[in-house]
Amino acid sequence: MGKQTRSLLIKLAGSALILWVLFRLIDFDLADFKEILSELHLGYYLLSLFGVVVVLGIKSYRWHRIVRNEGYVYKPIKAFGAYMASFTIGVITPGRIGEIARLYYLREDCDIAFLPSFRTIVTDRIFDLGVLVMLAFAGLFYYSGLSFDNAYLAVLAGILLFFVGLVSTVFILKQVMKHPKIGQNRILEFIRDSLLQAVDRRAPMLWAITLLAYLAFYGAIALIFLSLSIELRLVDIAIILSVVGLATILPISWAGFGTREMSLVYLLSFYGISSEVALSFSLLQFGAFFLWGSLIGLVFWLLMPISLQQIKEDSKALKGLWKSEDGRRKTGEVKEPS
Repeated sequence: MGKQTRSLLIKLAGSALILWVLFRLIDFDLADFKEILSELHLGYYLLSLFGVVVVLGIKSYRWHRIVRNEGYVYKPIKAFGAYMASFTIGVITPGRIGEIARLYYLREDCDIAFLPSFRTIVTDRIFDLGVLVMLAFAGLFYYSGLSFDNAYLAVLAGILLFFVGLVSTVFILKQVMKHPKIGQNRILEFIRDSLLQAVDRRAPMLWAITLLAYLAFYGAIALIFLSLSIELRLVDIAIILSVVGLATILPISWAGFGTREMSLVYLLSFYGISSEVALSFSLLQFGAFFLWGSLIGLVFWLLMPISLQQIKEDSKALKGLWKSEDGRRKTGEVKEPS
């Protein structure tokens, strides 16, 4: 049995176990669940299907700007196609191999070495992870009942805490790397360079684009809630989905199944929403974003074919990135002597 197959089976078992525990803990009524789905407001749900394209389109433009900030030209339409195709590849393959697919597309159209192209991917993800972290802090403040009863104040506190941490991290890295020996550390150098676009003069525009992408995302989520006759403020949706997003990152389930449902049942209970509605929402969200989004991305993948074998080779190159001088030459960090 291969390593990837074993990992997939473990995650499937993890999802099954979490779901089993969840249904043992809640009072789930199958008849109510079916009735909720039968009364779905289809118009709102169909409108939400545009969300995944809009959100990924905005994020792809952010990536385009990150690449441009690195000094390379990559057309927005190319970035969009790569983003959509890699989304599908990420859904159907284990791990974060979909992100590696974007490296292939970028390097195919740009004269860019492996290392700086990989840095654009990491920088791009920092903005998404940043939103999840700052709003997860807000959720901790808001739902714990120990700090803030006002959701907006909780969000503000989460944002401030995140940026203080981010700026402090970059400052500490810069100071530490002034040491002659530590300054030669490739990993620390890579981390510092990846973080810089999130805090320097280029950052405000990139954060503004990120805000627009997440407003579109939360708007689409609001439509799914409306299709279930549930009205929630965008700020509440933002906090809920960010906490859920962090939970699904944990590598203990397949495609977030189990961790997503358990998180939603728990968080939505604060709003008096039943477990049947929470699970209905989870199913509809998966269909609107993951399933529908991957089908659209599949079209881009077929129009912009890429070999999964090539992606796996790039993934292996990442693993050996820091190991040897020869590996550094392969990734473009060190050029061959002329």
